[in-house]
Amino acid sequence: MKTFLVFLKKEVLGGLRSKKLLICLILFALIGMLSPFTAKIMPDLMASMVPESIQITIADPTSIDAWLQFYSNIGTIGLLVFVILFTDTISAEISHGTFIQLITKGLPKTTIVLAKACYLSILWSLSFLLSASVSAFYTMIYFHDDSAVQVPSALVSYWLFGLLAISILLLGSSFAKSIYQGLLFLGVCYLMGMLGNLWSQLTNWNPYSLSSQFPNYLTDQIKLGELLPALLLTCFLIIACLTGAIAVLRKRKY
Repeated sequence: MKTFLVFLKKEVLGGLRSKKLLICLILFALIGMLSPFTAKIMPDLMASMVPESIQITIADPTSIDAWLQFYSNIGTIGLLVFVILFTDTISAEISHGTFIQLITKGLPKTTIVLAKACYLSILWSLSFLLSASVSAFYTMIYFHDDSAVQVPSALVSYWLFGLLAISILLLGSSFAKSIYQGLLFLGVCYLMGMLGNLWSQLTNWNPYSLSSQFPNYLTDQIKLGELLPALLLTCFLIIACLTGAIAVLRKRKY
């Protein structure tokens, strides 16, 4: 346990020195601020782009639009940047020789993987919670309605989806020789999840549904309990990916 805490502290200090920790917190805070604001001004922006000779009717934005904008931004910017920043979390240490130094000093490979998983999970959780809290605050300021329902369920689902992405990231980084290989592996897994959603019979089992069903939560078209198989499968895959990362590192030649 002591070695785990020491290595976890190393990860935190490394994140502070590299500014990655600060980048994540600032980025996610900005996403939380801009999402409701963008939803608020979107009708005016659309109206300004339409010629005066054309008459269109644009519905007033609601809190649903604010959370939909948050969902769009957190996926296309937040999680994407987070993954890119830490894709080489293990492979970089191997290529720089740091990993070998840690092993020769008696640090178990299991501890290394679990400490990195813990650090990234904590950082993702703090960043996501910060972003969601800021978004909720500004949504209450800009919109005075309660049309968005099941927001907590939607946020929990997406948070767990982010943890799955982290576990896949660690698995890919354990055998990848470059950041591009790690991103390619993660991209293939993401694509498989998207393709799985083409079959409606697999929706409730597909971990990708934890992110794609975000809009349906807001409009009360789906309940969290309906995705229980996907939630359980996601938890299993997280454990499986971390176990796989440890197994790969044990067999990998340095």
